[in-house]
Amino acid sequence: MRLGIIVTPRARRAGRAGFSSQLEAICKATPGLTVHLRQTHSPAELDEAMRALADRGIDILAPCGGDGTLTATLTAAYRVFGTQLPSWLPLAGGTMNTIARNLGAQAQPAKRLAQMCRSLARGEWHAQPQATILVHSDGEVPLNLATLRPSDKARPARSERIGFLCSAAMGARFLAAYSASPHRGLLSASLLAMRTIASSLIPGGGPLARWLFTPLAAQLCVDGAVQPDPTYRLLIASTVPDVGLGMRVPWQAGSVSDRFHLIASSLSTVKNAIQVPRMLRGLPLCGQPHLDVLAKQTSLVFTQPEPIVLDGELFCAQRLDLHIGPTLRVISPGVAPQGIEPRTLRV
Repeated sequence: MRLGIIVTPRARRAGRAGFSSQLEAICKATPGLTVHLRQTHSPAELDEAMRALADRGIDILAPCGGDGTLTATLTAAYRVFGTQLPSWLPLAGGTMNTIARNLGAQAQPAKRLAQMCRSLARGEWHAQPQATILVHSDGEVPLNLATLRPSDKARPARSERIGFLCSAAMGARFLAAYSASPHRGLLSASLLAMRTIASSLIPGGGPLARWLFTPLAAQLCVDGAVQPDPTYRLLIASTVPDVGLGMRVPWQAGSVSDRFHLIASSLSTVKNAIQVPRMLRGLPLCGQPHLDVLAKQTSLVFTQPEPIVLDGELFCAQRLDLHIGPTLRVISPGVAPQGIEPRTLRV
């Protein structure tokens, strides 16, 4: 069996001296396993590394980095392998690791890799299906973190990415505010979340809540049906249920392999804030207007480029076309990555 590992040294857990050598040593001690490890520092290096791993005929791909690294690696793999992607073994090497945790990668990278190598050697491993989202963007420009606005110095472009969790409106603005903070990590994100809730409960909304939940004008079409609500405070399309900090807003995500869960909500700021306990319990939000569906295809058209987040990657786009992407085979010790019992996962 051939394992390819992509390490992004910029990630918090993956940047320490000797980290890559430690991962290689774990794999080389596993009978019947051949490892090919590549470090990448740029998109060009990532594409080159992916072509090299494809030439070596890898069976399993193990990306090690933050949420943005997982998205970039998956997108690069799709460009090289197409829909015939190798099995997937994510290693949580970043700060928040929201996507990796959704895929069952809670442990430190070396510990998880050692555990999975033991399972591979004994033949006691499973590959659970995991749906992805294929995202086409148009009118795309970078997000300026200094102003939290679209860059006015870049030429609009088109792009294609594959990921698991795509968000606009409040979700993208929250990540933009977090990314612009000089301090990052679970504590910083938790403090920002508490500030958001407190600001939302102020009559009329505090400045932070008003900015985060400002209604976003968008033309939304879901599986061919144009939606009547012209503005939204919350827009999430996801194949994983936890959007971060334990908030399971797309509570159906991962329950059906050929659908993503779409939440398009126009609920007020206060109604969103008081339902945090429901989000933490993975229960549907209450109230109207609020769209909560499983979808195969969705298009979003904005009046101007708006902040978008796909997993951990931030950018701005004027149009998004979302389709259900290829199904990954995620290496797992036996429980579906989303925590759903395999017998309830409809394929």
